[in-house]
Amino acid sequence: MARHRSGLKRLYDLKPKAHALCSLLTRGSPAMARALDFFPAYAPPPNVQMLHDTSIASPMAAPRYAEELARNQQFNREHPLTGAGVPPYPMIRRMLWEARDIYVPGRIIMPVDRGIGRIVSHERRGNTNWAVTRPRPFRKPPIEIAGRAMGFLYMKHYGHLLTDVLGPIALAVQQGLVTPENPVTMVVAARDNPVSVRFVEGMLRLGLARDVVRLTHEDSAICESWLQGEVLVASGEHKYGMPEATDTLRRIFMAADDAGAPPAVAHPKVYFQRGAVKLRQVAGEAALIEALRDRGWHIFESSWGNHAEQLAVFGGFQTMVGVHGAGLANLIFARPGARVVELQAGNARKTTGLFWAACAGLDYVSAYGGPEGADQSFTIDPAEVLALLDRLDA
Repeated sequence: MARHRSGLKRLYDLKPKAHALCSLLTRGSPAMARALDFFPAYAPPPNVQMLHDTSIASPMAAPRYAEELARNQQFNREHPLTGAGVPPYPMIRRMLWEARDIYVPGRIIMPVDRGIGRIVSHERRGNTNWAVTRPRPFRKPPIEIAGRAMGFLYMKHYGHLLTDVLGPIALAVQQGLVTPENPVTMVVAARDNPVSVRFVEGMLRLGLARDVVRLTHEDSAICESWLQGEVLVASGEHKYGMPEATDTLRRIFMAADDAGAPPAVAHPKVYFQRGAVKLRQVAGEAALIEALRDRGWHIFESSWGNHAEQLAVFGGFQTMVGVHGAGLANLIFARPGARVVELQAGNARKTTGLFWAACAGLDYVSAYGGPEGADQSFTIDPAEVLALLDRLDA
């Protein structure tokens, strides 16, 4: 549950009650689930061909990160994942599987096995929620897609989009399961964010996708074959379990760029700011930014519309300082040996930034501010951060 949501808001939220009612109506009845277009739970696909199933040790478990890992595990706010098939830390399991006759609702763009009336997944277990599925008894006939398809749901969180959703597709390409000789049909949201659009365009330009089907909330599709990538790991913060596919992921994005576009500029020292956001505001950040700007640092803020520049900035820095957040997922594109300093609240820590940094072989340092307040805000002392940077450069 998000820490910034109050108990009162959760108490008066009617969505869980509506989901419980619809779950009761469809319990044990795949026919009723199909009729209502409501899928109350996740389940492994009953008839599946496993195409790739390997495990690797988390890059974060390397000895060079032991000290910072121990520090970030104090006052840690991550939610552990458990369940069948989820390996214990430090192992990460990567899976690519294929199933036949898969139904894809346009609202969620997740694979559904109509025979069991469940969203199919090896990673997820238990009940769905109202954000994932809700009844839709009146709908258009589904679009029929021949051959193999892949797709992903609309996602507002950049970090999870990049690492959880697009990363496994890049792994399928890197493993040779998707090629220009064996392309897929991409199934995506009709009105998606610019990063997802850019990824799909790259797949098309590289010949990895033969076509793209864009579904509205009212649409659905029946896929002759569905290729799905999943990562099973003990923390939902560590879903990028395919560092060997990073170059492929970058290549897909870069293929979407216009040939005549000027190359983005890389900077050796970068402060990565979150910008005007409500969540995780940092008192003292403005003063730190001004001090770093006086020292010649480049101040950079990402957006959904400047993704090409993000790849250039993250691929070219030598030292970066940034507040914990989704935008730091771009650390996977950084050059090995570069350094990142992550700013976090002292009593609300996560290993997410460390994990992303380890996937790229970066030097990583945590810098902690004051305790977490409302909306995950906290305070930093600019002088302390500057002193830390001076010590690291000494």
